[in-house]
Amino acid sequence: MPVRPGTPGPTLRRLCLAAVLSCTAALGACVQGGGPSGPLPQYAEFEGKRIASVKFEGDLKVRRDSLLATVATKASSCGYGILKICPFGVGRRISNLDLNALSQDVIRIQLYYRDQGYYGTRVVPIVDPVKGGKEVAVRFVVTPGDLVHVRTLAVQGTEGIFKPVDMEKRIPLKQDRPFSRRDFLSSADTIRNALLQEGYAYAQVLRNYSIDTIADVASVTYEAARGPRVRVDTIRFVGLDRLEEKIARRQLTFREGDLLRASNLAESQRNLFGLELVSFASVEIAPDSLQLSPDSLELMPDSIRTTVLVRVVEAARFLADVSAGFGTQDCLRARASHVDRDFLGGARRLQLDASVSKLGAGQPVKLQNTFFCKGLRPGPDATPLNDKINTTLNYRLAANFLQPRLFGTRTSVVAGAHTERTSEVDLYLRHATGAQLGVIRRVTPRTVLTTTLSAENGYTEAREILFCRAFEACDPEVIRKLQHPRWNNVLGVSATHDATRGAPVPTSGFRMSGSVEWASPALLSDDRYLRVVSEVAAYREIRRGWQLSGRVLGGSFLNGLITGPNGFIPPERRFYAGGASSVRGFGRNQLGPRVYVALPNSPLVVDPDSVISGPTGGTRTLVASAELTTPSPFLAQYLRLAAFVDAGQVWESTDSLAARTGIRVTPGVGLRITTPVGPLRVDAAYNPYGPVSGPLYREDANGRLYRDPLTVRYTPPDKRGLLRRVTLQIAVGTPF
Repeated sequence: MPVRPGTPGPTLRRLCLAAVLSCTAALGACVQGGGPSGPLPQYAEFEGKRIASVKFEGDLKVRRDSLLATVATKASSCGYGILKICPFGVGRRISNLDLNALSQDVIRIQLYYRDQGYYGTRVVPIVDPVKGGKEVAVRFVVTPGDLVHVRTLAVQGTEGIFKPVDMEKRIPLKQDRPFSRRDFLSSADTIRNALLQEGYAYAQVLRNYSIDTIADVASVTYEAARGPRVRVDTIRFVGLDRLEEKIARRQLTFREGDLLRASNLAESQRNLFGLELVSFASVEIAPDSLQLSPDSLELMPDSIRTTVLVRVVEAARFLADVSAGFGTQDCLRARASHVDRDFLGGARRLQLDASVSKLGAGQPVKLQNTFFCKGLRPGPDATPLNDKINTTLNYRLAANFLQPRLFGTRTSVVAGAHTERTSEVDLYLRHATGAQLGVIRRVTPRTVLTTTLSAENGYTEAREILFCRAFEACDPEVIRKLQHPRWNNVLGVSATHDATRGAPVPTSGFRMSGSVEWASPALLSDDRYLRVVSEVAAYREIRRGWQLSGRVLGGSFLNGLITGPNGFIPPERRFYAGGASSVRGFGRNQLGPRVYVALPNSPLVVDPDSVISGPTGGTRTLVASAELTTPSPFLAQYLRLAAFVDAGQVWESTDSLAARTGIRVTPGVGLRITTPVGPLRVDAAYNPYGPVSGPLYREDANGRLYRDPLTVRYTPPDKRGLLRRVTLQIAVGTPF
């Protein structure tokens, strides 16, 4: 083929192409061999090294623990807190350097500072070799940017609905305060929720801001596009089978023609969930295909109507439950229940319960000397009545009925009946049959008010010492009258406000409760008293995984209403303290007043071995607790450690000031084991106190008790050693 003058021939073209390819390959080789690539290449040699420590340096402006929770780069550790022990490697956490995570941590810290209002923050990660290069220490050097403040703040589009000043008070972002991105976003949600509450179901809020990086100020504007006001046109139900539509309508807090408010939709949905016959419920605006009059037919109206769709998935009607177990105070026990969630229709609830305890404690099989019933073993000072109290079978048969939402959507009515035989170890045996009628009112989503009227006929078998100490009724004839069947009719009012978060163990928030019980001849009651109890508990996470909680409980029978035969207080209504959910340094019911009785034929000079004693409870009590729980250094997902301090006391209102004992304080430590039914608690509390003093009684020739004239107050000798001063408590669930 002829070649044009000035045009390279085939050979020359091949040479040029080869040269270009050679240069490209050489350049690629130079690039590959020129050094490491990827994020933070200057630290590539430390990739995968064990991290010995992570620190933050500079003018931080924010808490170090908050920054540590923000980053993914963590230091290797052994043990937990001050406990730096890892036996056989248990509790050891090894972290290796990941440069990808380290570079992302820089961005995380910058965004965190931006959320706090610091724009332009610089973060420089530094990796230093330690221990001869086997490990590395990571430092984040933080130079915060300037703090930006809100210079102007405007809310537009809500004119005629809210006053601008009122709306600016409701939103978290404030003028002349730091420009927090979190507050900036949540303020828009606050404005929109306020419009939804006023019936503007299609409201949207446009947010805008500008920042002057020289003056470090921001101008913020919210513009509400509220749209038309929406009213309920019709309500449609889907999924109803056994649940009647009129019952479902009764749970709704709105009707046709009402404004469509977001709070009404949410509350109506909660009410439907409150019916045990409902397993799923949703209350929302119906899709266009189900609208009675589609909005598209109207052109920019000021008010439109819409259809609300209520969807329900019903639960099983019947529920049965059978369980068995054992407890140190109950021996073997069993329980069975049957629930009808649609009794007689209308989502009414009927529950039948049957339970027994102390199986095997008495005849025909006695297990008192076995592990199952060791808590019921007779002590050296046991009496025949003690043996009867501890070994008699306990039972309870009960029926409870619930009529939901009888008066409005927040009120329910409950009724019940029961017959039972219950006991407290070494204290009393109670036989009772009664009925209750109550009204439950949900005042707010977290506050419940309950009013109950109960009537109960029963009698109590208790040691004569209890009646003698508590009521100065030491004559056997008087005691027998007190042990005869009596009516205990009580009008009670209780309120509970639960603002806790976290289940089954609260992690934050607080809970308050209070109750008043009034027994009076006006209620045809043989007993007469006014009992007041209040309790406050609070929970807070003080650092990641560290939970601090506290509780204060107080109760009293008001003076002037507990004197004389008509003022008799049943032993089961008196206050007791001590145990796994009270002052843990004392055994169950062992804190408070005690009485002592010298056994028959005992010498005039009191012999401690011939004296028996028992707690009597009291008419006033105060209990306070504080507890700190932390993750365990090993198996942290299953175990937690606890340290606590309990304090409390029980008094008699008739005691003189000199006879009243002070507050008892018992510190301790514990272990929390995660189980499907809640935390299993094992607590050991130290009790530094000796035996409490009390009156000493003797029996005369006729079997009557009388006060020992030679002993004003008897105090038994304290024979406990150091180890016997430690009280072990085992229970399931939270202590308060």
